[in-house]
Amino acid sequence: MYELKLRCGRTVRASANHPFRTIHGWKSLRNLYRGDRIAVPRHLLSTSPTNPLSKTELELLAHLIGDGCTVPRQPIHYTSADPENIRTVALAAKKLFGIEPRIVKQQNWWHAYLPAPFRLARGKRNPITQWLIDLGVGLRHSWEKQVPLSVFNGDSAHIAHFLHHLWATDGNVSWKNLAGRKPAAAIYYSSTSQQLADDVQHLLLQLGIHSTTRAVPHKKYRTGYQVHVQGRDAQIAFLSTVGCAGQRGNDIPELLFALKHITANTNTDTIPRDVWQGIVAEEKERAGLSWREVQAAIDTKYCGSTIFKSGIGRERMTRLATVLRSKPLKELAVSGVIWDEVVSITKQEIEEVYDATVPGVHNFVANDIIVHNSIEQDADVVMFLHRQLLEEGEERPEVMEVDLLIEKHRNGPTGLVPLNFHSKYVTYTEVDQIHARENIPTASAMA
Repeated sequence: MYELKLRCGRTVRASANHPFRTIHGWKSLRNLYRGDRIAVPRHLLSTSPTNPLSKTELELLAHLIGDGCTVPRQPIHYTSADPENIRTVALAAKKLFGIEPRIVKQQNWWHAYLPAPFRLARGKRNPITQWLIDLGVGLRHSWEKQVPLSVFNGDSAHIAHFLHHLWATDGNVSWKNLAGRKPAAAIYYSSTSQQLADDVQHLLLQLGIHSTTRAVPHKKYRTGYQVHVQGRDAQIAFLSTVGCAGQRGNDIPELLFALKHITANTNTDTIPRDVWQGIVAEEKERAGLSWREVQAAIDTKYCGSTIFKSGIGRERMTRLATVLRSKPLKELAVSGVIWDEVVSITKQEIEEVYDATVPGVHNFVANDIIVHNSIEQDADVVMFLHRQLLEEGEERPEVMEVDLLIEKHRNGPTGLVPLNFHSKYVTYTEVDQIHARENIPTASAMA
């Protein structure tokens, strides 16, 4: 096994033959190197959101995940320096569970204790505790926290509402002032839980907002993990769609105004430079233009081969597509992927692996990275065995009916073949090839 890591912080573990999407097509992991660019989704839309949690539940959940104390054998409480956040938690606990919060001030902080509205006894928990258990996260320390599956099943508005309140805890929305540059925004979320950071990055992707995770080591404390939203377009999308609850969101209107007057840096979202000498060169030849004519047509000062040393931003690719009247270049300019850079490929231990198969397209998204069915890529024939599950308490018969599904056959037909599996002989026979007298497979059938 190998662990592949991208510049955005995403990782995936795969075998050496597992293919990933490059600008030149599918390439197995063994043929990838540091600096190569592979495809990740630009936006992961939920196809059938169910919104299992109300917006009030999302508010309370977000604040408790961020700044709540929800650990075993400790009173459940929430801490914040922002009185608006305290009010949000208090109102949500009252509305959802009938809890009367006890607010305690300590220097510049407030603690909102959330006791059960009834006497606790054996088997009778605080309703917030039971709620967190039902959500599948239970009581956890800060470095163990994660986002419940129910949040991922929400639509864009619900996910944005959750992140809006989560950012009010350990998130940051502030001005970033660098010498020689216009004032910009610093937007990130911090946690000691790597799983929580990964969850936040995935939720942002469901909103079409690209982000990067970073590990921040500490000598005396646990390693921290930060999810950064960078680049003008991503930051404008975040501030417009998600924003931040409480006092931390007060700067958002001015930040949005400033960002709209900054020229976007396309270095974070480019098509790999290989396309210059590949598909762009092919389309240039088809159009009958020289490189000098192409560069002039896209309002670029002629620089010879220097232009080939950098990737192509989407806006420039759109101009190239227009000048060359090229559908392939237009598709690259508006594609739903980002070409992220491989920063490391680390060899790991030997493990037993299984291949997931998606009929038809034969590719899918794993850990927010586009991958291919490795078995489909290499195999001439792909077959699956399917049988009905036994009912609870039902004995396993000596002869079981199974279906052989031939999903891929390079040199022949595909389809379904009904078989009988004989557990005593560990073999399969066609349904009509059973010995009539002894009910065992014939020698020819077993062969």
